[in-house]
Amino acid sequence: MTRIRRSSTVLAAVLGVVLVLTGCSEIPRNSPVQTIALDGGGSDTEGNVQFNLPGPSDGAAPQEIVEGFIGAGIDAQDDYKTAREFLGPQQAGVWNGSTRTLVYDARPSVIAGAKANSYTVQMELVSEIDAAGIMTEMPPHTTRAVDVTLKKVEGQWRISSVPDGIMVDSASLSHVFAPQTLYFYDVSYHYAVPDVRWFPTRTGVAAAMVDALLAGPAPYLENAAVSAFPTGSSLVRPAVPIESQRATIDLTSATFLDSTELTRQQMRQQLELTLGGLGNVRSVAMTDEQSEVKAGPKDAEFVAAEINPSVPDTQVGILDKALYYLKGRSLRLVGGIHDISGYNPQLPAMSPLGNRYAFLNGDRTKLVTVDEDGQDSVVATGNDLVRPSMDAHGWTWTVDNSSPARVLAVPEDPALSGKVRPITAAALAEATVSSLRISRDGTRALIVSTLDGDTSVTISGILRDADGAPRGFAPAKRIYPEVPATQAVWNSDVSIIVSSSSATEKITAQEISLTGTSVNYMPLLGMVGLSAGPGERRPVYAETKEYIYSRVGNSWHVMEEMVRDLSYPG
Repeated sequence: MTRIRRSSTVLAAVLGVVLVLTGCSEIPRNSPVQTIALDGGGSDTEGNVQFNLPGPSDGAAPQEIVEGFIGAGIDAQDDYKTAREFLGPQQAGVWNGSTRTLVYDARPSVIAGAKANSYTVQMELVSEIDAAGIMTEMPPHTTRAVDVTLKKVEGQWRISSVPDGIMVDSASLSHVFAPQTLYFYDVSYHYAVPDVRWFPTRTGVAAAMVDALLAGPAPYLENAAVSAFPTGSSLVRPAVPIESQRATIDLTSATFLDSTELTRQQMRQQLELTLGGLGNVRSVAMTDEQSEVKAGPKDAEFVAAEINPSVPDTQVGILDKALYYLKGRSLRLVGGIHDISGYNPQLPAMSPLGNRYAFLNGDRTKLVTVDEDGQDSVVATGNDLVRPSMDAHGWTWTVDNSSPARVLAVPEDPALSGKVRPITAAALAEATVSSLRISRDGTRALIVSTLDGDTSVTISGILRDADGAPRGFAPAKRIYPEVPATQAVWNSDVSIIVSSSSATEKITAQEISLTGTSVNYMPLLGMVGLSAGPGERRPVYAETKEYIYSRVGNSWHVMEEMVRDLSYPG
């Protein structure tokens, strides 16, 4: 009879737990299907899943130790206590499981190395999460190798060298990590800008969130979203106690050194917005090295920051070479503007604030804006211009797909703020841009571009001057849709919808959330346009050459109105 060692069954045990938690809806690939009871498993008092996984057994072989270490990465309790049992004494003392998380798709392969007692773990990498909770998605079929060395300790094999961090199966990620939204501000402090991070589901997540918040926004939002906390702010100790749904955040005195009543109120609001997502926090108290920071009278300049600001529920479109409003099934002409039929207008946009409009001419060589007085003006020219987008700061955006491609932004009042402004975007210079949409809070640009046959969907923070004028982009965060993409629109402050466009083929649009979920819409034959906008009761619309459709449930319902090129404000 063959004796089954506990360490060799840890990966199988993990898979058994995942199958139970997911209702056996998906079997991980390249893995044996086994159901193994894990004594004492369950949830803690905060609802976090607990895994009481076995450590290494006596006489476990080197490969079993490596596999056991990989499987133990799902148990973050007690600072990855179980995973440390597979490490030698010296390595256990210095290894940091929180430094990074490699999320893999198929079961890793453990391969003997060229040197004695060395192994290489090879995996197909889906994403990587860093110590600050920032998840970076990987292109499909990305592989990663992790080298491991072992030696015997008192007659038992243990890992003597392994990089910091853990490895987690994508099927179990949602039971080990949870997305949490940190909030920063736009440059006006009127809007709360979301920054979705991923943290282990264990005690201390509030402190991890505050630490990440104090460190500043993710790279794709750096210098685009701002924080009320100055550089160098930190917790006195890595803990945020929560009692009676009140979180106490004890900060170092340097945090408040140059603060004003206004900045302290903005700090408190930022903490409330961030920790409020945990569900067990309803208020926060800030302390300065245990001395209470009292809340004074509300400053006259303080603004309650808006989360996920909605756009008006009226869309703009083209009918008979004129601008029309569409609200529900009500269609009416946009009044108070001059005759624009001579432009053969297409692809209109509408400002989220006020009554301003923009559109392209028939051959997409001119960007035309219509001001509050109804006066139309050609404000930019180029080749194969991209549909305009109008932001909350009064700027109208497009892309000139000449060579090199140029991102163009036009101020609300050119006489006051100057004419069209080229925006630095070196990564797009050699690309062809098919879609550009600015988020409702004005901090992020959603861009679809193609370079050397590779189409990418990216989100980049918009760098602005103190007066709100755009000047460039932060490094892009890339999104990897499951469907082909030539256009993308914002559906909320943390979700987008992407699709391709074809007058003759069935097109599937995909809704993608930055919190890790996605939904594929029902295919629609001949989809050439897509319209969506943040806010409650903002239906998604699709367009073919013959009809417009509204999405009800997961079905497309044809509408009688035949306005084209629909767009929500923004």
